[in-house]
Amino acid sequence: MKREEKRKIIDEIEEKLKKISEQSVFFVDFKSIKANDITNLRKDFKLSGIYYRVVKNDLLRIACKELSVDVPQNIFIGNVALVVSSMDPTELAKKFVEAKDADEKPFFEMKGGFVDGKYLTGPELVELSKLPPKPVIIGKLLYLMNSPIQRLVTVLSKPERDLVTVLNQIKDKKESIAA
Repeated sequence: MKREEKRKIIDEIEEKLKKISEQSVFFVDFKSIKANDITNLRKDFKLSGIYYRVVKNDLLRIACKELSVDVPQNIFIGNVALVVSSMDPTELAKKFVEAKDADEKPFFEMKGGFVDGKYLTGPELVELSKLPPKPVIIGKLLYLMNSPIQRLVTVLSKPERDLVTVLNQIKDKKESIAA
């Protein structure tokens, strides 16, 4: 690979790494993925707005060094692909952790990554993938916040409902006597 080509790739990697504070950036190891599988996954990634690129360790190391991005050295060992996306980090992690072949063998191993500018290790990213998506968590939180108010309204309105029920029974009884 010529020096100009390497510089172009480093510039591309740096452009993606500059978005660490805005987007999720993962480093994944891709093991034994068949050509057909990775082709289909790349199409899916592209449709989902996920940047996925296999990078050479040396080029990634140079890009990280030039941007002063502190990345543990284990990231640069073995195969590495750079994943960048603005989607919910939980869903992004889930997408890579749950990607498996027909024999249920995982395609990717999470090496580490940045979520909201904070570095998370591979096992932490796997744990992140087990969380429900952000909208579900917000929905549950709103339900929990609203629940005590609903219960209070129910308790306060119960005597009124009981009074209306008693009055209706008295009315029905008087109507049945008059008839």
